[in-house]
Amino acid sequence: MAHAGAAFVPRDRAIPGCYGARRMSATIIEPTKPSPVTPRVRWLLIAVTILLLVFPVVDLVKAAFKPNWNGYGGIDFQLYMDATRSWLAGGPFYHAYQLAGPYPIQNGDILYQPNALFLFVPFAVVPVVLSMVLWWAIPLGVTAWAVWRMRPPLIAWPFIAMCLAWPPFVARTVAGNPVMWAMAAVALGCLFRWPSVFALIKASLFPFALLGIRDRRWWLALAVLAIASLPFGTMWTDWVTVVLNSRNGGIAYSLQDVPILLLPIIAARFR
Repeated sequence: MAHAGAAFVPRDRAIPGCYGARRMSATIIEPTKPSPVTPRVRWLLIAVTILLLVFPVVDLVKAAFKPNWNGYGGIDFQLYMDATRSWLAGGPFYHAYQLAGPYPIQNGDILYQPNALFLFVPFAVVPVVLSMVLWWAIPLGVTAWAVWRMRPPLIAWPFIAMCLAWPPFVARTVAGNPVMWAMAAVALGCLFRWPSVFALIKASLFPFALLGIRDRRWWLALAVLAIASLPFGTMWTDWVTVVLNSRNGGIAYSLQDVPILLLPIIAARFR
């Protein structure tokens, strides 16, 4: 028996052979449920979100006025631009000590695979000022646009704020770490599926690249990326050596990046 408040919508107007009578089938439309977010809960969610955002905002303001804040201002960006320019000039991409034997992971180590050069090279050849502006503006802007498009409800705001307040998020952003681009790829993947394949820019975060695996375009993008990566040849062997020689971190070294890539996924999950 249908409960009170339910409505019936006819599907079929008439069935021939029924003495001209109209026979109707009906679909029950459930009444609209009231929103579980009361005004008091709404203000609580807003207050928690603002409180959480205070921490990254304060740190980013410090970084804005002190480019070399804590010695991390743009350090990763400069590291990969220097390594890319060295490679373009015929030199090595990875450090000699990374290929020589075991080493502890520390600032200045290059752990990205060779095809990350598809991202690095364009920024290494344009004017420095423009390169620096675009390096931050594109991935952060794309992520912000994607989250805005997904329209996450208020209940999701504190969780998104937690990702922004995650200390490695601030550190990676200030340093200009390429993980920002992986985050942007995941954000676009939440909307269009196939762009998530480009999260493979950081191979240790490959599970996030599988976001669009059910989309045929994802497989096409993966095939194009794989074919385009073949010319790097022996650099792939060097990369495997660099990863295997790394100590004091390994795969666990990338675990601190997980909340960063979860940011757009949270927005998508709650929308």
